Amino acid sequence: MNKVFAALVGATMVLSAGVAAAADIKGDIKAMNMEARTVTIGTTTVTFPQNVSLSGYIVGTTVIITYTTAGNVNTATAIAKVAK
Repeated sequence: MNKVFAALVGATMVLSAGVAAAADIKGDIKAMNMEARTVTIGTTTVTFPQNVSLSGYIVGTTVIITYTTAGNVNTATAIAKVAK
């Protein structure tokens, strides 16, 4: 019984290792690189795919960014302005 349980736990850990978890970060935009399509809030840099618009955002804007992390890359899925 314990061997079966250990095998199931191990299989679950292996399968979930490749799943990217979604996260949110809120704060003022510290830096932007429009060519690389990156935005930095605090020490977190997020890369934006072409389907997520950065139009209207500048350094100093307070935002909330929803992103996923795969490997060492944070990829945005959404960005929205937040009232201060």
